[in-house]
Amino acid sequence: MSGGKPPAGGMAPMRGRRMLPRARAACGLLGLALALGAPGVAQGAEGRAYDPLPATVGAAVQPPADLLKAARALHAAATAEDAPAVFALLGEKVTRITSGLTVGVRRRVETAGPWPGAAAALDAIGGAVMEGDVPPGGHRDPLAARRAAFAFMAEATAAPEWARDPLVADAACTYRGVRWSADAGAKIDAGTGGLHVPAATPVHAAGARGAPVIGTLRPGRIYLQAHMDGLPDGWRGVRLGSGRVGAVREGDVRNPAASGLCFRRGADGRWRVVAIAVALL
Repeated sequence: MSGGKPPAGGMAPMRGRRMLPRARAACGLLGLALALGAPGVAQGAEGRAYDPLPATVGAAVQPPADLLKAARALHAAATAEDAPAVFALLGEKVTRITSGLTVGVRRRVETAGPWPGAAAALDAIGGAVMEGDVPPGGHRDPLAARRAAFAFMAEATAAPEWARDPLVADAACTYRGVRWSADAGAKIDAGTGGLHVPAATPVHAAGARGAPVIGTLRPGRIYLQAHMDGLPDGWRGVRLGSGRVGAVREGDVRNPAASGLCFRRGADGRWRVVAIAVALL
């Protein structure tokens, strides 16, 4: 984070790159990038045994009709870059939750707002989600920041996986949030990304449906990502607690590093954005 103090009601710009909700489809590339930083692992290889990290995983949410309507309205407004319409769907204060991409980095929570108007809100949100290092002086191009904010919100509402985030009380989010001990993660492997599953998931010896099952991933735990040579598209490498490395289907796993939006119903009965989650490299 930039060493300077953010302006009142603003969000301090972060160094790093964002990972948008599209990461559910692209997380295989992300996992590969993380894993390539470590020595390659052959299929079926053994690694160091560890205890998978206990985690609190947000439950799935059945969104009511008026929440879906609000999300569609935000998607349309952000896609059209309609600043007043987007601003009308933001809460007075918005929490930013920043995740790292490895199990040794905790999810950090900050609160911003209220903002005097749409321009200030979009500048703050855009600065929080933009890719790349903060320019000298800590300032970004306002137009680029606003476009980044629009793009982030449009993508977050394009195909939500409605669920809770343990860090945002009484909210419905477009992603499944996870809470775990980063200190415990750092003791296991601070530089490796994690995976978790919504339901018990078989781990195969190779990236193929017919390959032997060598273990099972259980909900409520974060497992370490692993690199497997020659995995086909749609498969991810994972290290079981025993240390053995295997493959899981892409659609069956989630990254604990989350990106998206959380909505909460206000006293007036309207749903508004009250939190923004960003994953930064």
